[in-house]
Amino acid sequence: MWKKALCVVLIILAALPAAAVAAPDDSPAAMLQTIWKAQTIEGLNSGIWVIPEDAINQYFASCADGDKVKNPNLKLLGDNKMLVTFDSSLGRVGLTCEIKEFVHNQTESYAEVYVRKKEVAERPFVSWMLKFIPLGAIADLYGNPLKDAGQLDAKFSGNTLKINFRPLVEKSLLGNDFGRKVEISGMTTREGVLELHTNMKAADLLGVLLSSQKNG
Repeated sequence: MWKKALCVVLIILAALPAAAVAAPDDSPAAMLQTIWKAQTIEGLNSGIWVIPEDAINQYFASCADGDKVKNPNLKLLGDNKMLVTFDSSLGRVGLTCEIKEFVHNQTESYAEVYVRKKEVAERPFVSWMLKFIPLGAIADLYGNPLKDAGQLDAKFSGNTLKINFRPLVEKSLLGNDFGRKVEISGMTTREGVLELHTNMKAADLLGVLLSSQKNG
């Protein structure tokens, strides 16, 4: 079950930069429209890209393996927290996570997440037991469940999960001019909304788009 749980978190975090800078040819039009409608002039002028949880769930659903993860859902909370839920053999699993760090630049791409709460719906005893079992201990006993995840390197320390997704972005985001120029220095959340703090302000974004059209 916990391999599935960690894969859910991993897929979501890997999807965030891709959803933010995906090219129109690579992403569903509905998802891009959802993201675009969420932007504000003030935010874009400050280099802040807003991604609503609906768009992330759309992207997440297209990436998740239906045989391993059933009915996954992401709910964005305030204070850099998110609630990830999905169905498992034990019931509906809920992971309350806090995004400690999220960085993507010219040399590194990684995220650090702390799992604050692990619970199974209508299983109070199991949920109580999980309070005393850190993810790192589970990985030590049964092996790292994410060791075979392609293009990603995930390591555990207690209930903290650090993910290096540089190999993934090298084969996706860095394949176009836009992806090579964008840098993400941090991430914050509000209720239902995720904010990526980038180096691409409105004027920079317009310049890249115009350059792409000219070269195309």
